[in-house]
Amino acid sequence: MPKQTFLNLKEYKKKLITDAFLREFSVKTFDEASLTDVVKSLGIAKGSIYQYFDNKLDLFMYLIQECTTVKMKYVGLVKRQNYSDYWMFFKALYEHGFQFDNENPLHSHFLHNLVNNLNSPSVKDLYDEMMKQTISAFEEMAKNEIKSGHFRDDISYKTMGFILYKMGIAIQEQLEFSGVINPKESIQKKRPVYYDKKETLIQLIEEHIQLLRLAFDK
Repeated sequence: MPKQTFLNLKEYKKKLITDAFLREFSVKTFDEASLTDVVKSLGIAKGSIYQYFDNKLDLFMYLIQECTTVKMKYVGLVKRQNYSDYWMFFKALYEHGFQFDNENPLHSHFLHNLVNNLNSPSVKDLYDEMMKQTISAFEEMAKNEIKSGHFRDDISYKTMGFILYKMGIAIQEQLEFSGVINPKESIQKKRPVYYDKKETLIQLIEEHIQLLRLAFDK
């Protein structure tokens, strides 16, 4: 996490540094990302970064926390109890996520590339831990839906939770594979990941939901 010296910086300087590293980790993996290139572009000494963070991993963890915090201001507003079924809730998460992407493109690009970052050999332990936490959250969702009688109870919540997790990955991969989104091009043009693609995104989500309703619903 950031040292006090970073927290003491003026807001515009913190944002300048944060945005520069968000961009770097959005287009490269953790092992490829270069602190030297970023500080050179910022016109500051490389040593100054170590006055703000212990090391590269410490900086990376700060970026994850920063992006997650910002995104939660959007998706955190979506409460399961406000929707009649899980799939309406699931779709609403994406709709609020689209707003997050539209208003915070750099943060969104960083999170979009997070799995690629975490697949770097030097952060494998971090990848394993974050995967466990993420899948556990989806398992808990599935368990609650089974208990409430919305999901079938003849398939384990662990299997359902893992499929729900993979559904999000599949939507992202399908959009890239089909050329609907091009994150590398979008970030170069300083555009959101899903720029002008809300209708296509929602349609794809609805198609995935139609399939999973048949498999999950009681």
